[in-house]
Order: sequence, then C-alpha cells, then structure tokens
Amino acid sequence: MKKVIAMIRSFIQLILFLCMASNVFSNPDECSADTHPFIQIGRKYYFINTAVQMNWFAAAHLCRSYGSDLVTVESDAEMDDLSFYLTTNGHTGQYFWTSGNDLIAEGQFMSLSTGRPLSYARWTAGEPDNANNNENCIHLWTNYETVFKMNDMSCTADGYAICERRKPPNPCGLGNSENMLPKCAVKRLMQAYMQAANIFNCRDQ
Repeated sequence: MKKVIAMIRSFIQLILFLCMASNVFSNPDECSADTHPFIQIGRKYYFINTAVQMNWFAAAHLCRSYGSDLVTVESDAEMDDLSFYLTTNGHTGQYFWTSGNDLIAEGQFMSLSTGRPLSYARWTAGEPDNANNNENCIHLWTNYETVFKMNDMSCTADGYAICERRKPPNPCGLGNSENMLPKCAVKRLMQAYMQAANIFNCRDQ
C-alpha cells in the first residue's frame, strides 16, 4: 500500500511540476535586459550614433568602446531594415560608416568586424570607383535616392557610426548551443520543481 501511495505522490508531483514549468517563459521580466543604447532593427541590435560625425577609424573605435563593431551588412533583408529605419527617422542625406574596407588590397573589400571578405554588398550605381585613388572605406548613403546603398569613400571623411552588437542580446544566457535552455529557464524549472516537491515534504502525523 505504501508503494502505491508513493507512486501516486510521485505522479501528482510530476503533474504539478509540469504545470508550473509551463509558465517558465510566460514572464519575460525576469529575463529582460537593458540594451541601451542599442535598438533592435530586424534581427540585429544597433547603436546608431547621429550626435557626432567622425572619420572611419574614430567610428570603429567608438563602436569598440561600446563592446560592438561597425556594422557588417550581410543580406538584403538587413539592408532593407536599416534603410527603412534610417529613411523613416529622417536620416536621408547622411553618411553612415560600415565595417567594409579595402585598406589591405584595392578592390578586395573586407569586414573589419569579421576579418573576412564581405559576403554581401548593395552598391550605388557606378560604385565603388575609388575616386582620386583614395576611397577605401564603405559607408551607407542615399545619394538623392530614396533608399540607402553602399559607396566607397575616403576613410578620413566625416560620417556617423552604425555599431552592431557582436551578439544579439542574450538576457537569458544561452549556452554554446542554441538548443540549450536559457539559464533563467533552468532556474525557473528548478524553482518550479522545488515548489512542487515542497507540497509533499510534510510527514504523516
């Protein structure tokens, strides 16, 4: 009889645990994080500095000081998202630095952020042209168009920085595998388990 009671107890405990655990992800407040000054645009987080213009080198340094890098645009979707944000927020006509450059070898554009050749580019018509043999850094501009595109420009010219967060904000602390439970989720699961277990901690009188 005691075995049956123990089994029933364990079964009820499991049911309670599962019910409580189902709410693990329902309260995002515990896992929230302040991403300031970064904002989410599309799938990435950016700090778009429109306060001070600076050359490409200073812009790269600024981003590093925020634990980030100059943006490396990697797809049409990312370019569209950035362009839409910049145009709808009144930044048409301004220049924004990216990580792209061909400082090492002319015409071979690399990402300062990744150290690899650029995998994506959406150039303005006729660009890159390395005007005056002195345009080695890539920026985004509209050039009288309605969308932002890429252009090569002198690295010492003035522009604004778009800093890209190195990794998406991870307030729940994902492990090395994206399939792993967030740390806060594991914490909540343990709390739910302990809460369910405590229900049966009283001894028979």
